[in-house]
Amino acid sequence: MSTTILFYHQQAALLAAQYNALSFEQVHESWRQYWPESQMVLDIGAGSGRDAAWLAAQGCQVIAVEPAADLLKLGQLKTAKAQLQNVQWLADTLPELKACYQLNLQFNTILLSAVWMHILPSERARAFRKMANLLAPGGRLIISLRFGEFSDERVAYPVSVDEIAQLAQQFGLVLKFVSTLNADSGGRAGISWQTLVLELPDDGSGSLTKVRHIVVNDNKSSTYKLALLRTLVRIADAHPGAVLDKQDGKVAISLGLVALYWIRLFKRLVDNGIQQSADPAKGLGFVTAQGWGLLKHLTADDFAIGNFYSGQEALALQQLISDTLKTIKNGPVTYIWQGHKENRLFDMQRTPTKRSDSVLVDKTFLDSFGSFILSEEMWNCFRQYGCWIEPLLLQQWIAEMQKI
Repeated sequence: MSTTILFYHQQAALLAAQYNALSFEQVHESWRQYWPESQMVLDIGAGSGRDAAWLAAQGCQVIAVEPAADLLKLGQLKTAKAQLQNVQWLADTLPELKACYQLNLQFNTILLSAVWMHILPSERARAFRKMANLLAPGGRLIISLRFGEFSDERVAYPVSVDEIAQLAQQFGLVLKFVSTLNADSGGRAGISWQTLVLELPDDGSGSLTKVRHIVVNDNKSSTYKLALLRTLVRIADAHPGAVLDKQDGKVAISLGLVALYWIRLFKRLVDNGIQQSADPAKGLGFVTAQGWGLLKHLTADDFAIGNFYSGQEALALQQLISDTLKTIKNGPVTYIWQGHKENRLFDMQRTPTKRSDSVLVDKTFLDSFGSFILSEEMWNCFRQYGCWIEPLLLQQWIAEMQKI
């Protein structure tokens, strides 16, 4: 048990009296427009039960989490006396939240009031990710930031809006609201508060949730999965008419176009100093001597629609596309799935091609390699929410590149 949690345990009666002397409305006025009604709510650091009781009275089903044992008992007593059957108490702590995860629930609102300053900076990214993963699509995470020192044994670490904003971008939440800096509701000098409301975007189909899970939580073939998603987002943005076929809720786009955008993405990286071996076991699997190696003198912009290749360059380009499609098939297409391995989110249908010593990179050429298949909902998600997805992908992409 940390020193801070021990303090809350030992001083439970005194602290509960202080908390209960103020109403929910007094403490949380700054984010009134987002107060939940009739929702699933997770109250982390529920303390005396003041907020949990108020939320339950608004028709919310509340999971109240408190790590300090005696404070938890007082909170349970408060909600029990009020005969609030829609409050369930759990002994749990950040960043693990093991008991919360065992419930297998998603929450419309997660309230983290007067807690963040106690979280070690080294544990904050994990704590934020854990909370974000518990949100239902469209759900909101409410975090109050306390500014000012403690005069007792409690330990507090610096907090800032910028830190929360960076974590939101990293883990796929949108910062919807930042309150002004408010004086302490209890009248304590030198103490001020600021509340942030963050939201998990929802496209209505669940596709955004799938994308976020792939980016933030799925570690399989991580660099390649990000590359594929960035490729698809860019195609959806630049080529909204790229759809070759649409039936049974599935969309097929040009497989050659996917390969071309993938090559352009990695070419910029390699040209800017990311060194990779031609050995698939040691570097990028599609970087081979017969394809990539013969085209090293070209820039990323040379791999563009409308360009003409002849002789050795034409053959090398076709080899590079073939190597790229093999990498995509064996990597992200195989490892991006939901529920079970057979339920893959993406698929490929290759078409046999005959090599030519002259190539015009046009629709006919790119379509000749076959089709890349994804759900219509996912394709529409890439088209409509690319401006949200791309920064999330870029954040994770940079982190992956730093590992190379």
